[in-house]
Amino acid sequence: MTRLKRMTRMIACTSFIVGATIAPTSAQTVAITNAEIHTVSGNVIPSGTIVIRDGRIAAVGTNVSIPDGARTIDGTGRIVTPGFIDSASSLGLREAGSASQDMTTTEKDLGASFNPVWAVNPANTFIPVARVRGVTAAVVGPGGNQPFTGQGALVALHGETLDEMIRRESVAVYTALGEAGSSRAGGSRAAAYRRVHDALWDARAKTLNGDDDEDDEEGGDDEEGEKDPFAKGGRSSLNDQDLEALEAVISREVPLVFVANRASDLRLVLKLQAEFEIDVVIRGGEEGWRVADELAAAKVPVILSATANLPTFDGLSATLKNAGILQAAGVEVLLTGDRAITHQAGLAVANGMDHAAALRAVTLGPAEVWGVESEMGSLEAGKVADVVVWSGDPFELSTSVIYVFIGGQEMPDDSRQERLLERYRDLERYRTIRR
Repeated sequence: MTRLKRMTRMIACTSFIVGATIAPTSAQTVAITNAEIHTVSGNVIPSGTIVIRDGRIAAVGTNVSIPDGARTIDGTGRIVTPGFIDSASSLGLREAGSASQDMTTTEKDLGASFNPVWAVNPANTFIPVARVRGVTAAVVGPGGNQPFTGQGALVALHGETLDEMIRRESVAVYTALGEAGSSRAGGSRAAAYRRVHDALWDARAKTLNGDDDEDDEEGGDDEEGEKDPFAKGGRSSLNDQDLEALEAVISREVPLVFVANRASDLRLVLKLQAEFEIDVVIRGGEEGWRVADELAAAKVPVILSATANLPTFDGLSATLKNAGILQAAGVEVLLTGDRAITHQAGLAVANGMDHAAALRAVTLGPAEVWGVESEMGSLEAGKVADVVVWSGDPFELSTSVIYVFIGGQEMPDDSRQERLLERYRDLERYRTIRR
C-alpha cells in the first residue's frame, strides 16, 4: 500500500466524523445544577454542576460558574451520566411491523467492504424509543451469511440526515466462528476458521507487499526475501474491495469483531489475534467466563447480552454471571440491548457485575473500543455533550429519563410507544371515537 493511500484511509477511519451532531454556536447554553454527576472517567460528584455550551461540555464540577443567560435545570435528586452507547445495534436498519431489514446482502461481491450504515433511516421509529431510555449513540453493524459480513459504523441517535448522524463511518470489520461461522463455511466450524485464517493471511501479504513495488510488474521477492503472492499471476480468495477492508484490520486501524460463544472458539479467536497481531473484539461470548483470564491477558473486549443464560449447542455453559466474572477478571465488557440496555445493565449488576463497571460498559468502555474516547463516553470539559439526566439509578426499572441531550441539543421525550400509550390510555374514549 502506498504511503499516501495509507494516510488517506487512516484519516478517514480515525477522525471524528464531520457530520457529528454538534449544536450550532447559537444554541442555548444549559447548566444542570445540584445533581449527582457520574463522570465515568473520574469520581462521582455528589452535588455538582455541568454546563453545556455550543454542543460540548464547557465545564463540570462543584465550583462551576453558570454563564449569564444560561438556562438552569435543577438536578436535585437527579443523576447525570454520559449518554449510553450500544455496541451491537440494528437501529435504523429495521422497522416496527416489518420483516424487511437492511443489515444483510446476498451480493457475493460484497463482504468485508459492505457497510450497512448507508441504509440507516434517520426517521426510524425505534430511534426515539432508544433515546428515551438513555441511548444516545450506537454501533450499527452487518448481518448475513458471508464469511466477512461487512463493517460497523458509530452513529448518534439524532439528525435529520445520515451525514448528521454519523460519528465514525467505519469502526470494525465483522466475521464469525463457531455455529454462526460454520453455517457460512459448508457446515463445519473448522472450515470457518480456515476461511478466516486464509483471508487474513492474504490481507497481510497484500499489506506488506501492496503498492510500494509498483515498478516490479513481474513480482518476485520483497525486501525481506519473501515471495509476493500478489505478484503477476498470483490471486486471492477475496476481491480487491474486501482485501482493502481487511488491510485496515491488519494495520490495526480497526478491530475484527468475531461472533463466537463456545470457549474453544474463543481460544481460536485468541490464536488468530496472536498470529496476525491484530485487534479483536468478541460478540456473544456466552462461555467467556470459562476463559476469562485468557481474554483479560490478551486484552480482548467482549460485547454480550446479560440475559443470555439458556444452554445451546454453541453455549452449553451460558450463565447470567458471565458479565460479572469477565469484569472481575479484568475483561473490558460492553453491554448491548438497544431499547432494553438499562435492563441489561441492571441484570448484569444483579448477577455480580460492579455498578460502576456496568456504567462504563455502556459509556466510556465502548468509546475506547471504537476509538472515539477523546470525544465521547464520559462527562469531561471539551467532549461532545451527550448527556442524560435520570430520576434515579439508571439501572433500576422504576427510573425514568428526565432529559436527554445529544450534541448539546435537547431531545424530545416523544416516541411511538408514548403516542400509542396516550392513544389507548382511555379505551372507552377510543371506542367512542371509533364509533
